[in-house]
Amino acid sequence: MIIRSLLVLVAIALLSAPAFGQFGQSNNRLADLADRLARDASDFADSSYSNFANNSRALRNDIDAVMLAHQFAGATHIFNRMVVDRRRNQDLRDAFDVLQNLARSIERSNVSRTNWYNIQRTMNDIPRELNYNSPGGGGEQYPPDNGRGGRMTWRGRVDDDVRIRIRGGSADVETIGGSPYPDGQPNFYNSLPPRRVTVRLTMKRGRGDIFIEQQPSRENDFTAIVRIKDPKGGASDYEFELQW
Repeated sequence: MIIRSLLVLVAIALLSAPAFGQFGQSNNRLADLADRLARDASDFADSSYSNFANNSRALRNDIDAVMLAHQFAGATHIFNRMVVDRRRNQDLRDAFDVLQNLARSIERSNVSRTNWYNIQRTMNDIPRELNYNSPGGGGEQYPPDNGRGGRMTWRGRVDDDVRIRIRGGSADVETIGGSPYPDGQPNFYNSLPPRRVTVRLTMKRGRGDIFIEQQPSRENDFTAIVRIKDPKGGASDYEFELQW
């Protein structure tokens, strides 16, 4: 499964049509994040192998973990190259989905977590740079607020308790309890306007509780705050939609 995921990523990079002129304006922040992710993933892979090499009683799981770490590092370098080559936005999204699947496998393994926190943080930042309606857009080009309302969706994995802060065209995840997951994927059809609105929540998927903790107001800088509580053991997939 892991090797197949890596092959899918290579196929996306090599077989998709060139996108020069289709990616739109250069997204410098996405390029910086992709480069940082590739460097941190390489450090993570090197650290994983060093720990493995110093373990004279390594088990099969240890071998699987170090192999997975290096496969993830290789995949991040392919993703970085795709960003530099300005591939189509849809190609980048597909490639990032593969990265997220590999990251989930690492989360489930017993691999050393050295440098993993920085990778999680970067993985959380990248989706917002890929999240805009136009398939050829670039940068944080969210549809403007036209006074007619709007909506957004979010999906990701939750373990125990998280708080999601939605402001403008971004959704930041704060892990309150349990293991953090870097796979939260917001999708904005309109940005949340910088004014007082009433947001309505619809739960699409999840085994626990999803509720609005705060409505946008001047006091919280017009931020909608959604809370997800997962009462059962382990992580689970969640999805919700906000409308305003």
